[in-house]
Amino acid sequence: MAACLALSSIVGCATAGASRPDLSAWPEIRPDFRVAALRLRMHEYSITFAAAVDLAATAIEQRAADATIQRNALLWRVRAVPEMRKACFRLEPVGALVDAWILARQMDQLFSEGAGTSAFGTFQPEAVETSRGLVRQMREIGASIAVSPKATADFEHRFVDPWVAGHPLRDVTFVRDSPIGRFADQSPASADVFQSVGTMEDLAVILSQQARIYLADLPRQVRGEVDLMRSDFLPREDLATLRRDVHVSATAADRLASTAEGMPAILLNERRIVLEEMNRQRALVLEAVSLERARAVDPIISAFAAERAEMLRSLELQRLATLEWASAERREATLDMHRELAGSMEAVRGERAVVVADARRLVDVALLRVAAFLIAAVVAAPLVAHAYARVWPRRWRGRSE
Repeated sequence: MAACLALSSIVGCATAGASRPDLSAWPEIRPDFRVAALRLRMHEYSITFAAAVDLAATAIEQRAADATIQRNALLWRVRAVPEMRKACFRLEPVGALVDAWILARQMDQLFSEGAGTSAFGTFQPEAVETSRGLVRQMREIGASIAVSPKATADFEHRFVDPWVAGHPLRDVTFVRDSPIGRFADQSPASADVFQSVGTMEDLAVILSQQARIYLADLPRQVRGEVDLMRSDFLPREDLATLRRDVHVSATAADRLASTAEGMPAILLNERRIVLEEMNRQRALVLEAVSLERARAVDPIISAFAAERAEMLRSLELQRLATLEWASAERREATLDMHRELAGSMEAVRGERAVVVADARRLVDVALLRVAAFLIAAVVAAPLVAHAYARVWPRRWRGRSE
């Protein structure tokens, strides 16, 4: 019941975080990556990380004879798993990826070259191999949303390496500074009402999955904390005498685990009730939003209609005034053209009269000359004939002689 109440309260506060992050500062990440797929990968990685660390730490703890190595293996198992789960369950999946990637690199640095290089003695290579395998898995997750393999390496070099170099883990307690605050500005500032209402069910499902993972790992975590408390507060010489009490506690923890395994049915029923209530609240919110929209939009539509009618009337008046002005200008231009045409015709007529008068004078002069020539020919013809008749015979006789 406490988990269900916490789920209901968290859903109401975290709905605005379901929108996509701002990736403008991260060009290495594909903008079309699936947020749900990345979140599922991070959840699965938390389970894989817990299994790998628990297997390696338990193997070292069981085989080691030194109490310090046993305690370090127990600390590794008890402290690293919750820290990685906290990183993988960040609300923003990109922030979860960066936080988990940095933690995996910090753990690898701790065991390979940091303060924990001798934490497990002769079993140190096993811890280093496990941590490096987890780093490789994290790089594969990063490559699934990167634009290219080179972008994955650039992303790790630009964001992960500086933080790991500047904030190494001090010991196997995994006390560290989280880098999530540095990337808080990549999260969207807010989400609107429709995004919040639309993502409430998804967030309820995500939180339900996280609750299942926590409940499934609760017995081992409780057992690890009990073992750590035992190693811190109980002397080694009293361990044999108190082993029976520990066995009883383990039996009780098993019964608690059995009870916890029966919790999913109750959680499903409570989840169904919570989702039904969410759907009802969402319907009420949508109805209220529709009513507010109608109240806000209808006056705006009426104002737009009035403005449109007034604009159309003004345009009609402007069009009529323009047509009237164009008609007056057309009439004035037509009259000017008529006047110009009449003046041109008058000028052409005057020129034609002058040309005709000149032609008549020329014709009269030509006719007068022809007449004079004819008169001269008629008068001079007898004289020429007479002169020829008197002169020709003499010339002919002179030639004959």
